[in-house]
Amino acid sequence: MLSLFPYGYQKKQRTSSLDIDRALYLYFLGLSTRCVAKALLFLHNVKRSHVAIWKWIQKGHFRSTSSKKRRKIDEFIVDETLLIKVGPELIWLWIAIN
Repeated sequence: MLSLFPYGYQKKQRTSSLDIDRALYLYFLGLSTRCVAKALLFLHNVKRSHVAIWKWIQKGHFRSTSSKKRRKIDEFIVDETLLIKVGPELIWLWIAIN
């Protein structure tokens, strides 16, 4: 693999890759970028802004679940299960099973 940097040269990072991994883990657990920044400072004494964490997320190029190919449905079963009353009307409740 061709490298842009001379042999033995490493690009300097202000934050270790372990701390970046921890931040991304916390973010994908559901914390906001501001909460992740506070957690890094409290737990690991690493002071980074929420903007820096947002940039790490943008650099990650994570695949979303919506980009996966969806399987086509070959057959399905529809069942009318209930007749329910909504206001003055009677409406059938249908259930479709893949």
